[in-house]
Amino acid sequence: WFLLQDLPDEVGSVNVFSWISCLDLRTLAVLTNSTISSSSDPHNISFNFLIPERGTDKSPYYKLKAVLPDSNVTVASQKKIEDKLNVATPEGNLFWSFPNELSPIIIGTTQFSQKRYVYISADSIVKGKIEDLGRIDLGTYAIAAVEDCTKRIGDYVSIDVLNAVQKTAPKNLVYTEPYDKDACLLDFDVLVVEPRKLRKDLIDSIMVWFRAFSLANPRDQIRLAITLALYDNYLKLPSNWKRADANSDILNYNGPKNVCSEGGRQLQEEGNGDEWQLYLDQKSLAVLS
Repeated sequence: WFLLQDLPDEVGSVNVFSWISCLDLRTLAVLTNSTISSSSDPHNISFNFLIPERGTDKSPYYKLKAVLPDSNVTVASQKKIEDKLNVATPEGNLFWSFPNELSPIIIGTTQFSQKRYVYISADSIVKGKIEDLGRIDLGTYAIAAVEDCTKRIGDYVSIDVLNAVQKTAPKNLVYTEPYDKDACLLDFDVLVVEPRKLRKDLIDSIMVWFRAFSLANPRDQIRLAITLALYDNYLKLPSNWKRADANSDILNYNGPKNVCSEGGRQLQEEGNGDEWQLYLDQKSLAVLS
């Protein structure tokens, strides 16, 4: 396994992290190449991919480097995070239930990265300039995130319930002012994280909210819990970093990809668009498939 190299320290370098639960090198190559292609400073971007444990198999790294030789790519095992989080603890358990939502934060809280990073969902095509995110002034905030205003707090939980939790939970773990039921949920495709500024008890706060109510869809529940834990304590990113339409700075990866079933079997899902082909030619596809 490749240790995370000492990431470049020069001013303006951007560290990109991504977590992929079902390994597909095509999506990671498209994420890398689209980000580099859209950047005005591509040599100052490093990519750090956290992939499922593969023992001594280093082929994912070599394949990505073969296809994108000029890219600064590091591949590490998710086990490195697992080793820092005791799975037997409530936090560890929660994380392994919702790695896609929690990994952007856990990378920072476990000090896996001690430097600022931009987290991008693995199934993304990046059309915007990543350096705009990497160099954003966070002020006193630890996190910058996009809002998803198609979903609002009041759609999932009543203000009465929020107030009740607020009264009974430890004061340091909840926001002390009234909540706004029309506040938007956070979007988890793009986050900017400054690990040194992260609250030490952020995961505890997420746990308080996750346990406070039970929604039909567990993914909604964790998203709501994270939104409430970070309420009024993040920098809002420009809305063009929300996947919305072809003019957004980030699009859905729309090529063929592996999908893992609960039992761990890999199934192939056909693509439904051709945007991805701009960043992956047939020769590269053969190497990565």
